[in-house]
Amino acid sequence: MKLHLCLALGLAGYGRTLATASLTAADGRPLETLSSDNGVTWTLVNLSNVYSSSYRNPHVHAANPVSVPDELACRAVCAAQPTCNSYTWWPAAHPGDECSYIHQCYWRDDTVWQLKDSAKCAAVSGYKGTPPNPPPGPPNPGPPTPPPPPAPPAPPGALNVLFVIFDDLRIIHNAWGFEQAHTPNTNALAAKSLVFDRAYCNQAVCGPSRASLLSGRRPDTTQMWNFVGGFRQTPGAETWNTWPEWFKKHGYYTAGCGKLFHPGDPQNFDPPSWTGDEYGGYFGQDSCPKSVNTNGSHGCPVPPSVEHKFPDLETLAVAKTQLGMAKNGSTPFWIGVGFVKPHMPHVFPEKYLAMVPPKEQIVLAKNQLPPNGTGSSLDWYSGAESPAKDIDTPAPTETQQDWRQNYYAAAAFSDDVLGELLAEVDSLGFTDNTIVIFTADHGWGLGEHNHWVKYTNFETDARVPLMVHHPKFPHTWGTRTPSLIEHVDHYPTIAELAGVPVTAAAHETIEGSSYASLFTSGANPATTVWMNMYNASFTQYPRCGSAPEHPGGPPTFSGAKRCANVVKTKFAYMGYSMRTTEWRYTEWALWNGTSLKPEWTLRPTAPDALVELYDHTGDTGNNGPPMWDDFENANLAGANPEVVTELSGRLRAFFATYQSRVGTPYAGW
Repeated sequence: MKLHLCLALGLAGYGRTLATASLTAADGRPLETLSSDNGVTWTLVNLSNVYSSSYRNPHVHAANPVSVPDELACRAVCAAQPTCNSYTWWPAAHPGDECSYIHQCYWRDDTVWQLKDSAKCAAVSGYKGTPPNPPPGPPNPGPPTPPPPPAPPAPPGALNVLFVIFDDLRIIHNAWGFEQAHTPNTNALAAKSLVFDRAYCNQAVCGPSRASLLSGRRPDTTQMWNFVGGFRQTPGAETWNTWPEWFKKHGYYTAGCGKLFHPGDPQNFDPPSWTGDEYGGYFGQDSCPKSVNTNGSHGCPVPPSVEHKFPDLETLAVAKTQLGMAKNGSTPFWIGVGFVKPHMPHVFPEKYLAMVPPKEQIVLAKNQLPPNGTGSSLDWYSGAESPAKDIDTPAPTETQQDWRQNYYAAAAFSDDVLGELLAEVDSLGFTDNTIVIFTADHGWGLGEHNHWVKYTNFETDARVPLMVHHPKFPHTWGTRTPSLIEHVDHYPTIAELAGVPVTAAAHETIEGSSYASLFTSGANPATTVWMNMYNASFTQYPRCGSAPEHPGGPPTFSGAKRCANVVKTKFAYMGYSMRTTEWRYTEWALWNGTSLKPEWTLRPTAPDALVELYDHTGDTGNNGPPMWDDFENANLAGANPEVVTELSGRLRAFFATYQSRVGTPYAGW
């Protein structure tokens, strides 16, 4: 890269440019030169000096907050840091791509100036002063690090594992009593699986949920509560084994494709987890082709006449290739497949729209207002991801039916790719030796409580579909269990069921519990209720914000929002939610940004923060719409102080006990 000219620019000159000239780099990309009345010199280029391999680098820092409105603001961040030498800001995605880092700002305190074209994101980078020419190479690495010893062979009889996860897929399936969705392949899998009626994620948003599930550690351990950074940056996390990595180190071929981890958390989809340190590829969340006329609909049904690459079909093709490679190998496999639908935008082949009811027949949520006793203080809206633009005003009926219908159509597409994947498993002869796990990263609101997204601790968001097919235990097929399960439980459970259990001697610091006992020959999962030692499942979500009239001042609960791009030291609250067989109890604690822990004080735990209590008596979890419509419509905390006292004590005791065990070897709890 040939860089031309520099620009003289200082903080005093922001917003008062004296001269502007456009230049062109050797490869045709524009450079920009500006000058001001301050003596600081900058060089700008439309390339990235921060890329996927940089985020774990201690010399690379996120701005605080990480999202800034424009390149000038990112430059100001760098100028204000005495040790900053360069910065990168991402204004938009490349045409036809999806960028996860739009408007994010990162800066470097080293002298690296090795520019690259980001794969999916347009980028602008600036260097304070004259950049090194040629750019500095890496330091002398010294003698090469010897490769790790080869993994021991998998034990005889070890079973294959196929893990399939969908994005934003809530329970709408016939297997749980719903009628308007089209899910024949999921129904067929249910007939050969143990079906779970009370399975929960640990945080209802993509990145943190997946970090917990695949690492086997809770969000307060991964320290991933939003999209800033990645869990491998957490102190000590470089020594953790992820779920697939555990299998890799026990003689398995491990492979993944699509959206397993959230893009960027960790970087490059965590090479240590995969055989050959290579991931199978992520193909984006999709976007509606410009040639498709949606006629004002929320969804995007793509007709056959439009040539379009659907990410989930690309993922399916890679997954089939990986299964074929496993067939030709001599070791068992752990293969993870992450499909991105029905995550928005709802882009799908047109034929799936005809598989769900017409718009006018779509049944809507019964209760379209926030739960009584919460009011607008529990507002979660950003405005862009919902047909309802404020928490107290539901969208028009026709709009809601349009959103629901297109969600169902996208989910029908998801069901079809699941069917194709399972058919490939059968055709390759893996039917009798492969455990199959079907789930989603979290749930989704479809108008209940006037809620259309995720980002809460409500049952609609926290609960996930879960089926586990075990080829050796047919007595579990077509059976359902009311056992309370968490996403962090899958790692130890499936390791045990596959034949490579996590033992205390391994010093693995995972935090879930194994529910493998539900599958033993003498167990009846329909009547045996398995629970972890806490007899509950736990979900959490942060909130951020201060009073509008005092920006940056003391935290305020009312009007606070989700913390999508806020650094973890700046959270205001953490809402901890506990689901028992009868209750959902949620307590909002002030957040200590120094210790990164909740401050449990007198109730309420923070100024104007909510304590929530919802009665789930009679909730079977498998009777269709009533399981969403008939519960969590009234906050009963004020009317049940004794229950609140009991559950608050249990909730706080859990986090005190759990946090005291962080970093200790797994012992089957």
